[in-house]
Amino acid sequence: MVACKMNIPEKMTVRLLITSIFACLLWLCGFLYFSHERTAMEKMHLANQTSGLSMIYNCVVNAQEIGMQAYFDSFVMQPQVLEILRHARKGNEAEQAVQRARLYRCLLPAYELLRERGVRQFHFHTVDNRSFLRFHAPHLSGDSLVASRPSVVMANREQKVVQGFETGRILAGYRSVFPIVYEGEALGTVEISQPFEKFRRMMGKVGEGTEFLISYDASLLLPKLFDEQKKMYAPSLFSPDWLVEDVHQDLPDSPPDLSPKAREVYAGLSQLPAFTRTLAERQPQSLAIGTKQGFCQVTLLPIIDPEGLPAMLLLALSAAPELDEILRNFRLHLLAFTGLVVLVSIMLLLFLRNNQAISAKQADFQLIANTISDGLYVMNEQGVIVFVNESAARLLGYSRSALLGQVAHDCFHQHQDDDGSLLHCPLCNVFRSNTRFQGEEVFYHQDGTSFVAEVASEPLLEKDRGISAVTIFRDISERKQMEEQLHELCNTDPLTKAFNRRYFLEVLETEVQRSRRYATPFALVMGDVDHFKRVNDVFGHQAGDQVLKEVVTAIQARIRSSDVFARWGGEEFVLLLSSTSLESAVPLVENIRENIRSLDHGEVGTVTISFGVTTIRDGDVVDTVLNRSDKLLYEAKAAGRNCVRFSG
Repeated sequence: MVACKMNIPEKMTVRLLITSIFACLLWLCGFLYFSHERTAMEKMHLANQTSGLSMIYNCVVNAQEIGMQAYFDSFVMQPQVLEILRHARKGNEAEQAVQRARLYRCLLPAYELLRERGVRQFHFHTVDNRSFLRFHAPHLSGDSLVASRPSVVMANREQKVVQGFETGRILAGYRSVFPIVYEGEALGTVEISQPFEKFRRMMGKVGEGTEFLISYDASLLLPKLFDEQKKMYAPSLFSPDWLVEDVHQDLPDSPPDLSPKAREVYAGLSQLPAFTRTLAERQPQSLAIGTKQGFCQVTLLPIIDPEGLPAMLLLALSAAPELDEILRNFRLHLLAFTGLVVLVSIMLLLFLRNNQAISAKQADFQLIANTISDGLYVMNEQGVIVFVNESAARLLGYSRSALLGQVAHDCFHQHQDDDGSLLHCPLCNVFRSNTRFQGEEVFYHQDGTSFVAEVASEPLLEKDRGISAVTIFRDISERKQMEEQLHELCNTDPLTKAFNRRYFLEVLETEVQRSRRYATPFALVMGDVDHFKRVNDVFGHQAGDQVLKEVVTAIQARIRSSDVFARWGGEEFVLLLSSTSLESAVPLVENIRENIRSLDHGEVGTVTISFGVTTIRDGDVVDTVLNRSDKLLYEAKAAGRNCVRFSG
C-alpha cells in the first residue's frame, strides 16, 4: 500500500517533467520562429528603405540634369558668348584676359539668376583643361584641372556631357560639364554645378521626415583643395577618413542643423560595429539603430564620381516607427505564444480530465489572430465568412459581428470582369482548386470607397479536399500612390507637366521598332518657340515659364490621347503622332501653329512657333528621324520663323 502511494507523486513528477520539457521545446521553437519573422520583416523594411532612397535620389538627379541642360542651352549657347570664347581660344594671354572680362560682364546677370536658383558654380574651362573663368572666384584662373577635375578632362576629350557628383579645388557639388562646340570648333567646356543642399531639399519633399548628411572621402578630396579652402571641411563624427563641408555654416546654401535626435544618432555611429562594416563595404545599405525614443534608420548611399570612385557618402537619418511596430508585434506575439505554451502545457496535464482544453486553445489562437496588424478572415465553401479578426474589421470599416455570416465577395471584394458569380472570384476558387492565391485585389470599405489590398489566400483541406479558405490582406494604397508619384517624377517635366526628354526617347524607340515590324507610319514633329530668349530678357523668366505652360496646354488640347508630347529642352518641344502620315500631320501642325499665334499671353502679348515635321523612313533609327526633324525645324527658323517645314 505504501509503494502504491509513493508511485502517484512519482508519476505526477514524470508527467510534469515531460510536460515541462515539451513546453520549453515548444516555446523555444516559437521564439525562434517569431525571431526569424521579426528579422525577416526588419530586413525587408530596411531593403525597401534603401531601394526607395536610391529611387528618390535617381529621380532628383534626372530632374536636375534636365534643368542644367536647359540653363546651358539658354545662357551659354548664345552667339555673343560663343564669339567671346572663340576669340579667347585663338588669342594670347593678354587677349584671353580681355575676353575673360568680356565674358564675365556678359554672363554676370545670368550667373546672378543661376545663384538665385541654387547654382553654386558657373565655371568655364579651356580646351587644354585649364580654368578660364570661375564666376564664384573670378580672381582664380589659369590653373590646370587635370588632376582635380576628371569630369572636365573627360568632357574635353570625348566631347560629351559629363554629369555627376565630384570634388574640386574650391567646393564639391553635382557637376554638369558641357562641351562647347561652335560651327564645328571645340571652344572648351563649361560647368554648372549645384550644392548638395539643393538635392537635400528636393529629396526632403518626397522623403518627408528624413534628414540628410553628406561626407567626402578625405583621401580623394584633400589633395585637390586650395589651401584656403581646407578650412571649410572637418572630420565627420563617425570617421576621420570622411569629411563634412561648411562646418561653420559660412556658405549661403548651408544645410540646417540636424535635429537633436538625429545628432545623437550621428554622434554614436562610430561606436556601432555594423555601421563600421557597412562603411568599409561602400555599398548602399540601411541599418536599424535603437535609441531611448525608439528605433531610427540610417541609410548609407555611396555616390560615385565620374572616375567611378565612391568619393561621397549620403547618409539619410529618420525615425523608424515601422521597426518599433515590428518589435511591438514581436513582443505581443511572443507574449501571446508564451500564454499559448502555458495553456497547452496545462491542457496536456489535464487532458484526461478536462474536455475544455480545446475551447481554451481556440480562444488562444483567436487572440493571436486579433493581435496581428493584417486583416484575416476565413470563408467556407459558399464564400460565407465564418471567422474574422479585429484588424480585418477595422480595415474594412465594419464590426466583426457585421461581417460574420456575410458573403465576402458580395460585401467588400470585387475584381475585374465581375459578373456577380463566385465561380470567377479568384479568392473563392482557392478551396475549389486547392491552390494558393497571392496578388493584388480591390476591396471596398463600408462607405463604398475602395482601396488596393495585397492578398494571400490558402485553402484548408480535409481529406485532400478544400473545405474553406484563410485569407490575409493589407491596405497598400499609400504604397501604390507613392509608386505613382515616383513614376510621374521620373517621366514628366517639372515646369510644364508634359513628358520629359528621357521618357520621350523610350517611347520613340518603341515606336520605331513597332514601325519596322508592322510597317505602320508615324510622324515626328519638333517645335521651337520663336525669339523666346527675348521673352525671358524683357519680361523675366517667370513670365517665360508661364508662356511655356500656356503653349503646352494649347498643343495638348489639339492632339489625341494616343499621341506623345514632351518638352525636349528649354523652349523646344517634340510630338509623336502615331499611325499618322505626313499628309495628315502637316495640317494638324499648321492648325496648332495658328492657334498658338492667336493666343494672348498678357503683358508678353503673342508668340509664334516654328515646326519641323517628318515621318519614319525605311532604315530609320531614333537618331536619324530626330536629326531630320531638327534639320527641318532649323530650316523653318531660317525661313523667317512662324512656319512649318516638312519632309517625308
